[in-house]
Amino acid sequence: MWAHTSKWREIDLHGMIVDQALMRVAEAIQDAVKSRELRLRINHGKGTGTLRHEVREMLRLHPSVRGYRKAPAETGGDGVTEVDLRV
Repeated sequence: MWAHTSKWREIDLHGMIVDQALMRVAEAIQDAVKSRELRLRINHGKGTGTLRHEVREMLRLHPSVRGYRKAPAETGGDGVTEVDLRV
């Protein structure tokens, strides 16, 4: 299910404030679902953890999200969230 061989839509949230980042994530989810893409990688960085926490809380409540998890250490660890979408 989380094979790293399939292509991912990826977004980078570095430098964004929480409100901007959440809007960008919502747009990316909408675009991915329209394109019938199953996966999304969100690069939010590690930092203080605030952005990661807010993004994951949004994902937890989003109806188009089947599940999410932190990326494996070799592909970003806690600085990246991998998302499985419902299409």
